Amino acid sequence: MDKISTVFKKTHNILREKIRNKRTGHQRDTAAQPEEEKTGPNSDTLTQKGEGGHLQSPCGHIVKFPSLINMVNQCLKQKSLDFSCPVCEEQWNWSQVRGQLQLSHAQIVVLDAQVNRIMQDLPDVYKKCPVCLSILRRPMDSAGRPCPFSSCVLCPYTHHFCWSCLARWVFPNAASSGQCSNRSCHVVSTLLTCETVTDSGSLVVGCPVFRACPECYTLTTFQSDSKYVSCLECTHRFCYVCLDSETQCAQGEHPLLQPACKKPRAERQKFIT
Repeated sequence: MDKISTVFKKTHNILREKIRNKRTGHQRDTAAQPEEEKTGPNSDTLTQKGEGGHLQSPCGHIVKFPSLINMVNQCLKQKSLDFSCPVCEEQWNWSQVRGQLQLSHAQIVVLDAQVNRIMQDLPDVYKKCPVCLSILRRPMDSAGRPCPFSSCVLCPYTHHFCWSCLARWVFPNAASSGQCSNRSCHVVSTLLTCETVTDSGSLVVGCPVFRACPECYTLTTFQSDSKYVSCLECTHRFCYVCLDSETQCAQGEHPLLQPACKKPRAERQKFIT
């Protein structure tokens, strides 16, 4: 009986030791979690599993994941979209960078939102190509001044467009600097670069401060007590959010109420006259 009791105690001690070691190992693994899992997909700082991972960049160089991630984090922190190869510093477009990161959909959505915010904050520096939607930096002339037009080398064919309104840029002859083909260039430029309504209590929150009348393209601004505005030029009345006429937007609504628009908010307006 004494021998059985002794064996039982030894077995019990061994089992307790195994359980203790297992718990200690679990705590150690939890403390050593990758930083990406701690920050989550909504973090402003990009992280990546697999610190020893490598990839072949668009310019052909072999780049380590940490170097790529560090480059992206530095650019976004400085509100810059001038991404480049960590090896040769060749310029990369954001679409090329996205393809190299190999992140989850949730993380890419967060990064796209950061990139769009930078573009909205710096409309004189960055624009999207009106054809392929690639992000472009405004070019400079030989004197270091911003050019009034730009072109996209990523498109299948070369085309020049006005930096202000994205319409076609016309070169009359070799001796002329050319001009924008859009007679409403100034109006569209205002629509594309103006600030947005930030008052959370407004029925038009998130919309640009200026809209153009859908009928005559006259600039107008919102009214604090309504989502509908009337054009001072042609008296056309429309919804400031979806840009539909008041009659179309108000279908199905109570005639005495003006709730927030149920339709998707219209994008910033672009047109050519």
